[in-house]
Amino acid sequence: MDLNRKPSTIASAAAEEIRALNHASLDRKAFENPADVSDTANALLQLLERLPQALSQLEAGLLELSDNQRIRLDDKPPAETSRKDISDQVFAVVWALGQTRDRLGQAHTELREATGPLSHMGSPWEVNED
Repeated sequence: MDLNRKPSTIASAAAEEIRALNHASLDRKAFENPADVSDTANALLQLLERLPQALSQLEAGLLELSDNQRIRLDDKPPAETSRKDISDQVFAVVWALGQTRDRLGQAHTELREATGPLSHMGSPWEVNED
């Protein structure tokens, strides 16, 4: 794990990996057996478990920038932009991040309910196996 990369670079790489997964699994025959489906679902479950922390850290970073007055808005000239305008936009982003975390928590719960039964699925026994 290379932690020397910028967070945006890491997030972009993660998005590209999910894109690759989507392309690789377009064909229904991409999964050779139930364990492949289970392993993939469990990896996605881990992703859903980790994303809320990343969003919390985005929020903390944004609040730090706001506290240090390191944010400007580009939809109005600086002379017409008040601290309240910036605070309102920061609040809107923080609220949306919180909503996203809540929904990811719900998605994690739902996917966990799917991975349980998946862990009990296997390929059919060979004819001469007991």
